[in-house]
Amino acid sequence: MYAPGSVSNLGPGFDCLGVAFTGRGDLVTAHRTDGGGVRVTAVSDGRIPTAAESNTAAIAAASVLRRAGVDAGLELSIEKGLPLASGMGGSAASAVAGAVAADAVLGLRLSRMDLLAAALDAEEVVSGRHPDNVAPSLLGGAVLTLSIDPLHVTPLRIHHDLSLVLATPSYTVETARARAALPATVPRAEAVGQAARLAGLVTGLERGDADLIRRSMVDRIAEPARAALYPGYAEARSAGLEAGALGVAVSGAGPTVVAIVTAASARAVGAAFLAAYRRLGMEATVHAAEVDGLGARVVS
Repeated sequence: MYAPGSVSNLGPGFDCLGVAFTGRGDLVTAHRTDGGGVRVTAVSDGRIPTAAESNTAAIAAASVLRRAGVDAGLELSIEKGLPLASGMGGSAASAVAGAVAADAVLGLRLSRMDLLAAALDAEEVVSGRHPDNVAPSLLGGAVLTLSIDPLHVTPLRIHHDLSLVLATPSYTVETARARAALPATVPRAEAVGQAARLAGLVTGLERGDADLIRRSMVDRIAEPARAALYPGYAEARSAGLEAGALGVAVSGAGPTVVAIVTAASARAVGAAFLAAYRRLGMEATVHAAEVDGLGARVVS
């Protein structure tokens, strides 16, 4: 089962806005076994824990079994296509792929919301209870989380002229460290401004309104508090905007930087990101992508 990577926050959409992207994702293969419980038998990256209680694919698969009331055994193998601690939704993609693989191999036919809840159980263990990555990875496209308890998400439309450019510098940022840097309280004016910018961004993405996206894709709460965790981000953001990006933000806990672009500017924005990091003595990788509208699916 394949689950695509995702970018989240996109500036003002902290913990509630995510978009699945094409070209990179995680693959989980499930086999039914005679014994009970979930085991991880193979991983493509030795840094990934194989203990069932700390592996997001296994946690999600076990949650699927509990929700279905099934006493079955599963063995999972995981092929990571997303880098760790990068802000590209790696733990979420593994969780989604694990949940959907368990459902498919056992023929359970759980609802999408049940599968989402199972993946969220896994995400909670490693990075907190927020569906902004698991929802788009499962459902595809752009998804807005309206509430967690009860779980309520809604798809958003992104204009067909818009695409994404991701730049990942050669360092990692642990999600726990990024969340620890967040302010405990937010002034009322900042909260109101952030809500207004999120509304503007959602509207701009749907309409393909370049000016509205430029004005709205700004985070004045999380990004300033986390600035020290992202060397080179300010320079990369400026370079991307100068090269034609409609908006630039840190994706999730970072350090990946995501730009909303049109086809005409995608190559220039990617090159600008690389040049900005290299001027600071840092290497980076660039991934140009479309919005993945399919979400999690079976692949051969």
